Amino acid sequence: MSLRDDRNGRGSLDLRRELSELRAERDRLRAENARLSRLLELRGEDTTPAAEQLAAPVGPGGLVSMAGSTPKQKLALYLDLFRARTDTYARRWEDPRTGKNGWMPVVAGGWRKGITRATARLLPLTPDVVAAHLGARSRQDLFIGLYPMLPDNTCWWLAADFDGKTAMLDALAYVKAA
Repeated sequence: MSLRDDRNGRGSLDLRRELSELRAERDRLRAENARLSRLLELRGEDTTPAAEQLAAPVGPGGLVSMAGSTPKQKLALYLDLFRARTDTYARRWEDPRTGKNGWMPVVAGGWRKGITRATARLLPLTPDVVAAHLGARSRQDLFIGLYPMLPDNTCWWLAADFDGKTAMLDALAYVKAA
């Protein structure tokens, strides 16, 4: 519907108001982008987002894409990007009585009275475990934590969490330092 198509004028007024609001939001976002670019000292550099990455290389098997790849290929990409210790992984736990929760290494038979770290047999991180985690949809599903520091003290990835009122500034300072 064009602005002229509305006979009583009310629809055109709504469209004009919506257009005005969208222009104001665009201007606000441009100003925010400029402010963040100044904080990162990116003046003169291209700060426009890159085109969406539709595919990613995974070894000799070729490219992985959302629509054209099998779940096995997608899992291989995930495992390659988030390399971690394979001799163990953590699982999230929650005590419904106390409300406490946390993470602990997964052991054969589960943690129970009498098991110590010395006697516990850690379960390995396998592609099946990661696939179960990625398919998690409810609280009963498997939520795992990875140990990114490998036995040789190398690491393939890093995650950082910034909270609070200064989260954006903290994140920008982190990126700048990196």
